[in-house]
Amino acid sequence: MKEVRVITIDNRGRIVIPQLIRKSLGLTTNSQLMLVADSESKEIKITPIGLADEKNPIKLRITMRDVPGALAKLANTFGEQDLSMMYSEAVIIEKDKTAEWTVISESPANLENLKRILKEKGDALKIEVLPLD
Repeated sequence: MKEVRVITIDNRGRIVIPQLIRKSLGLTTNSQLMLVADSESKEIKITPIGLADEKNPIKLRITMRDVPGALAKLANTFGEQDLSMMYSEAVIIEKDKTAEWTVISESPANLENLKRILKEKGDALKIEVLPLD
């Protein structure tokens, strides 16, 4: 069932998610949400991400070669490491040369190990950790 509410942004940029909606979605204090803002369509989507309390999301920008199968190889590497991806977006930087993949995933147990595996098995050229803010 869809709930539709009109809400207001306060002077500090905050919104309140009404109690009925929080309850129907199972949101409680410290629930993690992902916000995706699309400036072209003027839309904001807020999605509960459902990570366990001890897990935190991480945002990575991965540079790869712009060749067929490059993205699939990297995504498969995340699966092999049992990491759920909550969001991803790939863009071509230079046709037939390089592309970038931005991914938000649950944090790995060992970030340096994940970076090494993404380079070795996924053929990543460069991996940057980005702030989530």
